[in-house]
Amino acid sequence: LIKFDQKEKSTLLGNRKDYWDYFCDCLAKVKGANDGIRFVKSITELRTSLGKGRAFLRYSLVHQRLADTLQQCFMNTKVTSDWYYARSPFLNSKMSSDIVGQLYELTDVQFDLAS
Repeated sequence: LIKFDQKEKSTLLGNRKDYWDYFCDCLAKVKGANDGIRFVKSITELRTSLGKGRAFLRYSLVHQRLADTLQQCFMNTKVTSDWYYARSPFLNSKMSSDIVGQLYELTDVQFDLAS
């Protein structure tokens, strides 16, 4: 779902950007929401954007913050519309609110995932 209708982006060196870079753009200035970003950046074994994105999702699930994280991103409509095309459910307020609501139900589930 996070990759659905995502715009193709790449770095100056030609490396493909992924949802990890979207999270970084959205959450860089949000106080308290960037703990996961700092954690993932500290893992030196992760080299690709996709790998960092997966690690960030695992971190968010383990710390029961995935719904909060995505809600913060969806509220940043400027960055979200820069990263996603118009068909994305993230740009539709009803759909994004439904997604966040479903993710909040995951907070009752304890995840034990290796980072």
